[in-house]
Amino acid sequence: MQLKIGNKLFSIRMFCFLLLIIVYSFITSKNDVSGDGIFSITSLLKYGTLLLCILTEIFAYYNNQKKNKKIVLISEFKNFGWYFFILLFLTLFFSIGSAQFSLRILQTFIFVFFPMIYAFLVINTWTTDQINTAFKIGFLFAFSGYIISTGTSLSELISSLITINYQDTNSTMLESSTFALLALGFSGYFCYFNKGISWKLLSVLFVVMTFKRQITLTAIILLILGFFSIKKRKVNFFLFFFFSLVLVIFGFLYYYAIEPQNILNSSQMIGIDLRDFSTNRTDRLNWLEHSTFKSYGFGSSTDYMYKVFDGFALEMDIVQLFVEMGPISVISFVSFYLLFSKKNFYVFTFMYLLLINSILSSGMASTFAWIVIFIGMASILKISNIEQE
Repeated sequence: MQLKIGNKLFSIRMFCFLLLIIVYSFITSKNDVSGDGIFSITSLLKYGTLLLCILTEIFAYYNNQKKNKKIVLISEFKNFGWYFFILLFLTLFFSIGSAQFSLRILQTFIFVFFPMIYAFLVINTWTTDQINTAFKIGFLFAFSGYIISTGTSLSELISSLITINYQDTNSTMLESSTFALLALGFSGYFCYFNKGISWKLLSVLFVVMTFKRQITLTAIILLILGFFSIKKRKVNFFLFFFFSLVLVIFGFLYYYAIEPQNILNSSQMIGIDLRDFSTNRTDRLNWLEHSTFKSYGFGSSTDYMYKVFDGFALEMDIVQLFVEMGPISVISFVSFYLLFSKKNFYVFTFMYLLLINSILSSGMASTFAWIVIFIGMASILKISNIEQE
C-alpha cells in the first residue's frame, strides 16, 4: 500500500485525520484521566484533535479558493445549514421560554454539526485516491483499537464470534456501542466500490463483531446493494417524498407507542414487548415524562437526565428531538439528512437505514463515526455526480 502525498500541507492533514481515528479508537474507551465530561483529558484530546483537523482543512480550502478551484457538493451540504438554523431557532425559543441554558446545548451542536463541516472541507481539498488511502489506514487503526478494547485473546475472540446470538443482547463480550457506527461508516464506503472484496468483507466483519442488530443489518444490505448498478441512480422526487413521509410517520408512531400511558396497549396490539425490544430504553422516557423536566433546547433532555438520573439519557434520537423541540425538529432532521443523500440510491439507502436506527436507538451525536460516514457518503456522491454528468 503506497501513500501518495503531494505536498507537506496534505501530509499534515492526513496525519491529523489518522490521529483523530487513533485517539478515538485507542483512548475513547478508557476511563477519563481527570476532569469531567467535555473537560476530561480524553475529551480534550478527541475534540482538540478534531479542531486541529478542521483548522488545517480550512487553510487548505482557502488556498484552493485562491486558485479558483470548483466547490463540489455545496448544494448537498447547504441543506445542513438550514437544519442548523432551524435547530438554533427552536433552541433559543425553548431556552428563553424556560430561562435555562447549559453548556451541553453548545456541546450537542458541536457533536452534530462539526462532522458536516469537516466532511465538506475534506471532499473539497482531498482527491479520491487520498480519501481511499486514508480510509484504508484509518480502518486498520480502528479495527485494531476495537480488538484491543475487547481485552480478549484470539481464541476467545473467535469463540465469541461463533457463539453470537442476536436474540440475546448479553450473549457476547464483543458488543461495542463505541465502535458500531464507526465500523459501519467504513463498511458503507468500502461496500460501494466494485474493487477490493477483502476490504468489503473485513469491514462488514468489523460491523458484525460490534453486535448491534440494526447496524449489522444495514451493513449486510449495503454489501448486497453494492454489487448492483441501481446503486448509482438518483432518487426521484416521488420516492424521496414517499419514503421521507413514511419515516416521519414511523418516528411519530414509535414515540406515541412507547409513551408510558400507551406502551402496554401498544405491546399487546403488535405482539411485541416494546420495553424488551428497546432494551429498556422506554423506561427512560417514562422517567423523563414523570419528572419536572421542561425543555431548554437541543440536548437539554440529555443534560437534565445526566444530572437527575445518574448519567442515563434517552438514547433514542428522534424521541429526544420530539421531547426537546417538538415535531418540527423531527421533520427537519429526516428531511435535510435525506436531501443530502438523494442524488445516489446507495447513499440514500445508507442514510435511510441510519435514520431508522435513530428512531430505535441513538447515534446522531456520535461525532467521530459521522465524520467517517459523511466523508464516505460525500466521496460516493462526488463520484456519482461526475458519472451522471
